[in-house]
Amino acid sequence: MTTRRTFLKLGAASVALPSLLTTAQARQAAVPRLLADDTYPIGFFWPPPSSETTLARYQQIADAGFTFVNSGNDVHGWDKSLPMMQRCADVGLTALPSDDRITQATVCPGWQDEIRRVRDQYAAASPAFGGFRLYDEPAPRLYPRLRMIADVLAQAGPTDLTHVNLVPFYDPRQEAAYKDFLNRYVDQFAPTFISYDHYPLLTDNTLRPTYFLNWALIRQAGLQAGLPTWTYIQTLLHGNMKSPTREELRWQISMSLAYGCKGIQYFTYWQPVGRPDFTFGPALIDAQGRPTEKYGWSKTINTTWLQPIGRQLKHLVSESVVHANEDPLPLGATRFSASTQLRSVAGDPAVLGQFRTVADDGRRWLFVANRRYGAAANITITVQAAVGAVEEFVPATGVYQPVALTAGAFRLSVEAGSGRLFRLTGAP
Repeated sequence: MTTRRTFLKLGAASVALPSLLTTAQARQAAVPRLLADDTYPIGFFWPPPSSETTLARYQQIADAGFTFVNSGNDVHGWDKSLPMMQRCADVGLTALPSDDRITQATVCPGWQDEIRRVRDQYAAASPAFGGFRLYDEPAPRLYPRLRMIADVLAQAGPTDLTHVNLVPFYDPRQEAAYKDFLNRYVDQFAPTFISYDHYPLLTDNTLRPTYFLNWALIRQAGLQAGLPTWTYIQTLLHGNMKSPTREELRWQISMSLAYGCKGIQYFTYWQPVGRPDFTFGPALIDAQGRPTEKYGWSKTINTTWLQPIGRQLKHLVSESVVHANEDPLPLGATRFSASTQLRSVAGDPAVLGQFRTVADDGRRWLFVANRRYGAAANITITVQAAVGAVEEFVPATGVYQPVALTAGAFRLSVEAGSGRLFRLTGAP
């Protein structure tokens, strides 16, 4: 695993792709099911240990609104992944197992056939199989080998997801290097989506200074390559990263949605123990297998808010993200200015993500997120004359309700750490 301190060193030297890549078939154009369907992906790292791979435990996961399970903990390899996939199938979850025969594959006689054989073994074993978790935080020197593996997997299962997750950056001085890091990842690995982690909430109750800058760079890389972006949110105490409150959990998701995120992953679900890197506090489930209050918070967030709103945003294009009523701006943030749809935003600090359809049918979706997780936000939005109607999406019913405009303006209150979704249509 690449650490935050070493990713720049590991990526400093130019990496040449092996000649095998230039002769391999192009990766198939089919989109992985997790990216193509209408369900908003909600997953996590660190599932229950293999001793807890039971129907009750996986029903508990599904009940909390999760849609897929990444491998982790000691659930790795065929013997422990098969029961995990079977329990996922029982409760309607998608499984992304890991196996050293895939992850550690190298070029040798018959290596491609072996990857296909292992992939087919998993796919035939359970309808829950959705692809492989290939690597977490790879160093750039690994991209050529991982690319070769991913190409073979894509040919064998065009709708499977190959999951790779990237490091964040926490030092503002690394911005240029991180841009290069992302460009090389897209160019050399050719992912079908971009996933990364960034844990911003610190034990001294401050935010990491690069949180929004990191999201801005990830968003930019995704848009330039036409790829959806996913992220991990922090759920537990480890190192100088705090255990979040309910509002801080939801705030991480709100900020991510505003920045165009198309998949949320929790770090972690089950509390890790005996790890060499950190001593971890309780997560959604503690080390004894008991649900914490964070399990209940996440269940409510996922089922009543994130999934319904995420479904609306999943296949839309992130057109802009701006910060309003915030001074000074955090690193990487763009200040609000009047646009084709919006004239002004007054009141408390907010982050506004604007979206459109791929074909751009003229409609716009506006996700208004409370920039604060410590207090509710009262905001007044004035739209341009070109906007004929504003509707608000109601997560509880799944429908849009008309919003009354007074002199082209509407007021809203947004709970601490939360966000609300609106749809804007042109004047008749």
